[in-house]
Order: sequence, then C-alpha cells, then structure tokens
Amino acid sequence: MSKTFLVFGGGGKVARHFARLAVMEGHEVVSVVRNDDHSADLKALGAQPAIASLEEITVPSLTSLLTQHSPDSVVFSAGAGGKGPQSRTRAVDYEGAVKVFDAMENANVKRLLYVGASDVRDTTKEAPEWYTEESKSKSDSAWKSMPDYMKAKYDAELELHSRKALEYTVLRPGWLTLEPAGGVELGKTQIGNTSRELVAQVLLACAQEPGTAGLTFDVLDGQGTIQDELNKVVQGKIDAWTG
Repeated sequence: MSKTFLVFGGGGKVARHFARLAVMEGHEVVSVVRNDDHSADLKALGAQPAIASLEEITVPSLTSLLTQHSPDSVVFSAGAGGKGPQSRTRAVDYEGAVKVFDAMENANVKRLLYVGASDVRDTTKEAPEWYTEESKSKSDSAWKSMPDYMKAKYDAELELHSRKALEYTVLRPGWLTLEPAGGVELGKTQIGNTSRELVAQVLLACAQEPGTAGLTFDVLDGQGTIQDELNKVVQGKIDAWTG
C-alpha cells in the first residue's frame, strides 16, 4: 500500500537514498530542505521538495506543513552534522527536532522514523553493559571530539522518549560512510561504521513494520539481512536506549 512520507533533512545523503528507494516502491515523498540547492536533484529522484529551514520555521508553520501533506510517517534525518558553531548544532539537532515533535502532536501525525546517532546516552552513567573496551574507547573519543553534537542528539532523544503521543522508531547509525549498502546488524551493537544507503533501507523497512514503534536500536554494517535483523529486534523487543 502506497504511503506518503515527509522527510526533514531532505537534502542529506541518507534522505536522498530514502527518497529514491521509497519512490521506486511507489510511495510519495515530500523532502523538506532549507533552500533550493537540492530541489533539482530531489525532483529527479521523484520527490517533491518543500522549502523550510528548521532554524527559522515556527511550530505553527510546521503544523501547517504537516496538515497540508498529511503524511503517513515523518522521517527526521536533519542535522548540522557537527559542523558550524555550537548554536547552529543546537538549533537544528535539538531545537529543530523538538519543533517537529510539537508540530506532529498538533497535527495528529503519530508515526516518526528518527535518525539518531550511535552512543547517544547519559555519559554520567556507566557505558552500556554490552560495550567492549574498544567501543568504550570509541565512545570517549566521540564525546570528546563532538561534545555539542552528541549532547544535542542526546537531549533530543531524551525529549522524544517522553512523547507518549508519538509512535517513534529511533535508528542509531554508527560512523556514516558512502559505501554501498550490504549486510546489517541491528539492536545493541558495538560502535562501528554504517553505510548511509543502509540507513535509508532500514528506515523504509521500519516504516512498513509497525512492531518497531517505540524501539530505539543501533544500525551497523554487518552480516545479517534487514528482515531477519528486524524480526530479531521486534520479537525480542531489543532497545538500546539507556536513558
């Protein structure tokens, strides 16, 4: 059955992969971008561009955008990427995300597919029990090298987990690469690399698997198939959120 997706961060590489894959399956994709730079590319993929900056748009305007397009699911793949000043990272990765959560509740749009990041957690607590020493070391490096980005992503997830009206699935990829999608490992993983194309494939699969609603899990390059790994996560209710 055809679905309509509203994608925030539509000009990003993950979002463009998602648009291409979703359109190929017969779905409608509205890709929200902050300016016209990616409009031609998105139209070539079969997506409909919508211009809106998460840094500037208000919640009422976002609510109107959601009401206008009535998406079955919202995909949040926006982010400053840890680039630019701390204020921009905060404005996009935290404040922009919260605006979307608020607008979704206002517009009564429930399903959210949210692209987070590996190792988003409260670092005042012990590292997750499944981490190896190598992953603990990588965690320390990530939080030291991108503290503003990691904190913004954590605060956004903390807020999202309090939103009982939203049927969210949080995907937490590792270090994003340009490699073609291959096998996958989902659930509680170590810290490693993740193909951007693979993230898009998992997003689309989750959109069609209601059992992933309410779950937060890591997405890592691996050996499994998406369907087998999703079955594992859904049946085991595997959740990587540690609060």
